[in-house]
Formats: sequence, structure tokens, C-alpha cells
Amino acid sequence: MKTLYTLGLLLITGVAFSQVPTNFGSNAEDGILYQTYNLIDHGSVSSVRFQAQNAIGEGDGTWEFYTGDYMNNWRPYTADDTLSSFDMIIDPSAESASARYNSGYGGETGKLQAIQAGYYYTAIIGNNVTADNFMSIIETDFAPVAIDTVYNSPTNPTETDDIVITVELDGATTLSPGEHVFIRAAASADFTIAPAFLEVTNFSNGVGTVTIPAGSISAGIAAHYYALVTEEASPVHESIDYFTLFFGNNGGDNYEFTVSPVTGIEDPVAEFGITNTNGTIRISNSAQLNRVELIAVDGKVVSAKSVNGSEINISTNGLAKGVYVLNLIGADHKTSTKLFVD
Repeated sequence: MKTLYTLGLLLITGVAFSQVPTNFGSNAEDGILYQTYNLIDHGSVSSVRFQAQNAIGEGDGTWEFYTGDYMNNWRPYTADDTLSSFDMIIDPSAESASARYNSGYGGETGKLQAIQAGYYYTAIIGNNVTADNFMSIIETDFAPVAIDTVYNSPTNPTETDDIVITVELDGATTLSPGEHVFIRAAASADFTIAPAFLEVTNFSNGVGTVTIPAGSISAGIAAHYYALVTEEASPVHESIDYFTLFFGNNGGDNYEFTVSPVTGIEDPVAEFGITNTNGTIRISNSAQLNRVELIAVDGKVVSAKSVNGSEINISTNGLAKGVYVLNLIGADHKTSTKLFVD
């Protein structure tokens, strides 16, 4: 069972300090040799993963986080303290077998729960400098996927654009059972304003997407986001860093776009000669357009036509009364206007 704590997590920014944990040491890869690993700094946490080659009994595996020559380290204060569990956040104020800060080469190497041969272990620690840190070690019976590329289209969206975020996996074509990829997004760089998780579920040949419908983000809002891999089916913003198996967060800088208002044509009705009478929307100056769409308030396209001449007509017969958006799409521009169907 996972135990969740409310944590004051730092912004995922990639900021690094000289005394944050930089290394992980353990004999758990083969049960014999003590090995050291460089931690990858993700901003608010750092992590590393290894695959166990042999089964190791409880208390025989070791662990510790440190920096430099071990003068500053994060490990238990006393010997033979065994980590209480994998797959949970270890609170240093509540558990002695935790990432407690030691200076002057203090502390003792911690012990691990039983290690299973062939399983993967992701060690995660917070980036407090000279203080105790939360930590976790996540055990999986599969190799977590890595994320190669994350991007949004269009790059500079307007309030009338559907925004598609694409995630490309690195070397994998699909996810393992129980594995999830989410876009973590918010309207602030610290992920506290309007936070949301959008799950990517449609991977095909290693590529998956999520779509943010047009109008979901108001003009002028800067959206911040990154992709992550986790076993959590319902992630929690306050704790997700300690259950993340892979960060696709642009090296800690995250990704960002700002939604712009629709600009260009001040009066599209006059510019394109739009009339709306007797059940017909007529666009009499459509030579510069490639396509016309009529969109209901729920985002559904109720009519779409390609433009082949200087005039195009759209019938509104059978449509419910109300406000609709008329999208006028050219080769290098898109203009929208609201129309009322009665």
C-alpha cells in the first residue's frame, strides 16, 4: 500500500546547488559489489535506475545518497536500519531508515527490502541542500519506457486552435501493463494554478497525443507542461515526483506556450462578405480561403466545406438555435467569427 504525504515540492526547473544529492550507492545490482551511480537532476528531485541481476534477501542490499566524497550524505543515522518498503514515499521525520542529512561523513549505510532478480529499481530523492529529504525506491517488473520528444502543435497557438501535445517514446512502441504516460500541465510555472493531468493513451508505433480543445485555455495564458511515466493511475500533484519513473521535462526547464488572441482581420463579416439569412450562411468573398467550418458550442464540427470558388454557401437547416463559430481557413491564416442561428 502506498503512503502519500503532503509535500512542499519545489518547482521543477533544473536549478542545481553544489550540495544537493548527486550520487546513489548500493550493492543491490548484483548483491556483491558496491556500485555508485550518478543521479539525474530533474529539478525538485533527482533519480537513477538499475536492474537487479540476482535475488537478495531482506537486509542484505544496501543504499545511500551522497555528494562528493560522502562528507555530505543522506542515509540513516544508525547502522542496520532497513527501508520500510518500496513503492512509497519515505518521510525522514517519521522513519529512521530514510534520507536523513549527515555532514562530516556521519550516518550509516541503509539496508533494503528483499530484491528480486530481473526487476528494475528507481531511486528518487528530493533536492534539499543541507537538510533531510523525502525519498522513494520504486520497484517494477518491467523496464520503464523513456521519453524521447515532447512538443505542442501549433507551436504558437491562438484561442481558436486545438492544441495537440505529442509524446514520442525512445525505442519503445507501446507501454507495459500498469504503465502510464501523463502530461502534467498548469497555468503557472510552479504547477499550482489550474493544475491538470492529461493521460496519453493512444500510443501507436511509439507516438501518442493528447488534444486540448480550442477555447480551453484563454488568450494571454502561459501554459507550462511536461510528460512523465508512472505506475500511478490517478496521480497526485503533491507527490507525483516520487512516483515518476521517467521525466520528459526538457532537462528540468519544462515546456511552455502562450495562447494568443485571434488577430488580423478586424471585421471578418465585412472582409469576406458574410451574410446569414433564410437558413443559409453565404460567404461571397472566399477566394483567399481553402476551407470553411461551422462549429457548435460543444466543439463539434456541424459543417465543413472545401472552397473551390469565390463564393460558398452553408445551410443551417436542421441546426439547433444558438451561437456557432465560423472558422475561415486560408493557406497561412485562420479567422473566426461568431454567428447566431435562429
